[in-house]
Parts: sequence; C-alpha cells; structure tokens
Amino acid sequence: MKIFLSYSSKDRTQVEPIYLALLAQRHKVFFDRSNLPKGDEYDSHIRKSIEDSNLFIFMVSLNSLNDGSYTLTELGIAQKTWSHPKGKVLPVLISDTQLMKLPAYLKAVTILESNGNLAAEVADAVYRINKEKRRRLLNYFVGGLVLSMMVGAGIYFFLPDVIVKTSTEINGKDGMLGLQIPAGKFLMGDDEWSPKREIYVDNYYMDKYEVSFLMYDRFLQATGSKEKPEYWGEVDLATLGDRPVVGVSWHEAVAYCHWAGKRLPTEAEWEKAAHGTDSRTYPWGDNEPTDNLANFGKDSDKPIAEALAPVNSHESGKSPYGIYNMAGNVSEWVSDWYDEGFPIGDVWNPKGVESGKGKVLRGGGWFDAPQALQSSRRYYVSPEDRSMDRGFRCVQGQKK
Repeated sequence: MKIFLSYSSKDRTQVEPIYLALLAQRHKVFFDRSNLPKGDEYDSHIRKSIEDSNLFIFMVSLNSLNDGSYTLTELGIAQKTWSHPKGKVLPVLISDTQLMKLPAYLKAVTILESNGNLAAEVADAVYRINKEKRRRLLNYFVGGLVLSMMVGAGIYFFLPDVIVKTSTEINGKDGMLGLQIPAGKFLMGDDEWSPKREIYVDNYYMDKYEVSFLMYDRFLQATGSKEKPEYWGEVDLATLGDRPVVGVSWHEAVAYCHWAGKRLPTEAEWEKAAHGTDSRTYPWGDNEPTDNLANFGKDSDKPIAEALAPVNSHESGKSPYGIYNMAGNVSEWVSDWYDEGFPIGDVWNPKGVESGKGKVLRGGGWFDAPQALQSSRRYYVSPEDRSMDRGFRCVQGQKK
C-alpha cells in the first residue's frame, strides 16, 4: 500500500519509528523530501504523492496544527483528493494537543491515541485498514467471478482448481513442495523460554519436509562444492537418502536455501508454522509426544542408520499446516541470532537482534526428551557447529 506520512519536521524523531514499522510491513511510504526527485518542483510532487497514495496519515501535534504549518497544506490536498476521509485518512495523536483545534475533516474519523507503543499501534491500524481494502476488493472480484461463471460454465470448473493450487502450495527450485502459511497474527512464546506476545507475519511458504541427504547431494552436485557435511562418509544414499541431512553448519544451511531460491525461516515463521494460531504445545496439539507422533528419545551409536527417521514419517504429528517433523528427528536451524530479550514493538515480521550468543535451533532432535519438542522451546549454538542431530528446512516468500 502507498502511504503518505504528513508531519511537522519538529516531530521527526517521534515519527521515524512509525515510518520504519510501516516499511517492515512492506508498504511504500513517503516520509520526507529525500523521497522527491532532485531539482524538481516541490509542491507539485507533494501533491502528486498525496493523490497517488492509498492512505494519508496525519500526525497530530501542536506543531502540525500551527497556523502556517505545511502539514495543513498537505491536509488540504488530501481533503480535495478524498472528500470523505473514511478509510483514506488516519489521524494519529503524537503529543498532547487540544483536539478542539482539529480541522473538521479530521474530526470525521476516529483519531488514534497511543496506549504505549505508538509505532506498533499505527502499524496495526494500517494493517486493519489494508485488510478491509483487500476484503472489499475480494468482494468485488468475487462478484465479477460469479458473473463470469454464469457466462461460461468452463470457467466455473477451471478457476477454483487454479486458485487452490497457486494459493496453498508452491514448488521450490530444489523440487521441494512448500506449503502456505497464511499471513496473520499468532501468539508467540510461552512466558518460560520467551515472553508471550502477539506477532504478525506475512504470507510465506515452508518446506513440507526437512532437507534430506538426497536433496543435499543434488546441491553438492549442482554447485560442485567440496565441503561435505560432517559424517557424510557414513551415508548410503541408496538406503538412507530420505533421512534429514545432518552435520551441516548454519552457514551451509543458508547456502543450500540460497541455491534453492529460498532462505532459512525466522524464529517467528518457524513457530507459527509449528503450532498455528491456537497456541498448541506441540505441532499436533497438547498431547504428550509418542513414537507415532515424533522421533525422539533414541540412544544409538549409529544415528544415521538407526535413529534418524525418513523426512516424510510421522504423519500423525504434522503441524496444523501439514508440515512434517517439526518436533523431533532433527533440531532445525533458523535465521535469528539468539537473545533473551526482544525489542519492544518488534511484532511485525520480526527478524531478531543484529547479533547474539549463537544461532537459534528449534524443534528438538532424535535423542531429546519430550519437553524439548515443545514448539516454543529455543536453543542456540555457534553457527559453525556441525552436529549429528541438526538439520534444516527452507522457506520462501509469497509467490508473485
């Protein structure tokens, strides 16, 4: 969505976190004069930027409402663009102001007042506005689709099949099937390993299975890499190729995903894919793990041959989105650095801290105890570590 931020330059420090939060939602945001072409007329480009935007956010403060403030000029352009502000204009209170000073145009819609985290609250309001726009667009599309279906019965039978296939799954460049994790909010954390907090993540596709030895061998052959995983000499691809690849460092996992046109999941993406939106303890629900649900609690001197399970095993234990072995078999690398704290307001597609104690692992492995398989559990090791119980799977963004 195209968004125009209207604010007084004196309030820039308060507005910048809002700008960054909206960028994190992948909106195209007009923030300041640096967005304008150099050497061109300022007023005309401001007018065009407002007219081209889908949402005009007006930062309400004493500075922005002062007589002669350019923000009032911008508001006037918005009023001429949309005679009715509903769904088009969002007033946001950023400092104590006499609301009686508000222009009548802004009084026609509810003003957003912060309860603590202004950037997160604005991002949430924008998400809801955008969602409503999409709903109306979908209704319009459905109406047109129904009409088209009445015109041609062939469209009736063909289109639904296409919609299902392209919206719920996607094939990666490595041949792995990715299943859709729909955009939306979920409750992340358990107040033990990390604080419970509501998180929003965009639509993405997660590999249905962990990357297997056989798939990793294709990567090695395609890239000509001489850097084999640890324990590679113990693998008979003919009989054990369907086991999850182990002995790969975080860096090697990243390299594979990059080759496949994908990436490692963030912690938030991994956790949502594992337990969905109902805060279940394990991918399958709240029942304790059993051998039918997950591969765990093994003790073996030959884990590749005796302890690892095929990547398509334990169908009964798959996640709400149909993803296999997110608990047990191998702990899975994710992209985030480990840190015990979480930045306040980092609730929209969070990617974690810039550095930390190590890279995060999720899901638990073949020798772990049952509690290690809980979807909210977090562990970390050095990104250089290559262990017998660590593997990975990849994700990719929304199909364009």
